[in-house]
Amino acid sequence: MKNDLSISFDKLTVILLNWNGKKDTLECLSSLQLLKHPNFNIIVADNGSSDDSVKTIRAEYPDVFVLENGANLGFAEGNNRAIRYALDQDADAVVLLNNDIIVDPNLLQAFHDAYNSLANPGILGAASYYYDNPKVIWAAGGFWDSTILDLNHIGLGKSAQELPSNKPYEVEYAVGCALFVHKDVISKIGLMEPLFFLNFEENDWCQRARKAGLINYSVPDAKIWHKVSASFGGESPLWKYYMTRNLLLWSKRHLPTSEHHAVILKTIKACFPSLAFLSWKAPLTLKQRYWAFGMWIKQVFGRFNDPFYIAQFYGINHYFINKFGECPPELRIKLRPAA
Repeated sequence: MKNDLSISFDKLTVILLNWNGKKDTLECLSSLQLLKHPNFNIIVADNGSSDDSVKTIRAEYPDVFVLENGANLGFAEGNNRAIRYALDQDADAVVLLNNDIIVDPNLLQAFHDAYNSLANPGILGAASYYYDNPKVIWAAGGFWDSTILDLNHIGLGKSAQELPSNKPYEVEYAVGCALFVHKDVISKIGLMEPLFFLNFEENDWCQRARKAGLINYSVPDAKIWHKVSASFGGESPLWKYYMTRNLLLWSKRHLPTSEHHAVILKTIKACFPSLAFLSWKAPLTLKQRYWAFGMWIKQVFGRFNDPFYIAQFYGINHYFINKFGECPPELRIKLRPAA
């Protein structure tokens, strides 16, 4: 059965989140000028940038509405504010984009056509290709892989011909760098959860859509090219903090209790050195065990010189003490890699 809401959208709003990313945002906006869709507008939601992003965007793209959030609200709430504004302006659907992408001119039309042809559509995602390797896919949807207790991307490292289908196909979650969400879906499941702040908020959103009886899809004809992790300058300790903490929060919300506990155990094991020497199966004398334990303590304290270890440690700690939202400023300082 096709979507009962099959309509020609009167108003489609593209939302682009910016935080001190002027160069990437301007390149993304340049690609948006080529979009082929009869009726859309663009909002840049600025998360309190301290560079001259807002001034430059307004000067170079006067038709783009810049919504100044006034502070770094994270991906979730930064986009939520723009979504509320768009819906107040009678938008029928929104397309959320990372600023570190460029888009195919057919992106909006592909989302539009897919939504109108699909059964029970929830959140739709794009096929994301590497910006620096434009024929290779980074992600075209994703799923929870119980065998590795982690999320897994569909299509990673493959070509378009190797995707599950050349037509929209069901996925557990759509990757957050390009999401299409109709206003009726938002009305049913609400906005993104600000507690995540950054990372896993789209996974949580998609799981909530599934629990509401909707189906998430990846749309192969909706193509983008992504500068992977550009907002962090590559994999960073800060990225590690959010990924560690938010995986635990996400798994608590959406996995069976036993599997959530397995995720906790795996995360803690990855953070601390092995305690295998404590097993009575280990062929060690009591004296050797005491010595090994002393060495283990030294290793733990020694790791506090490593920002990535600090990120993991505090990610776990903040999960257990229910400290969510933005990483605290004093911890951000600790997570700066040594020069």
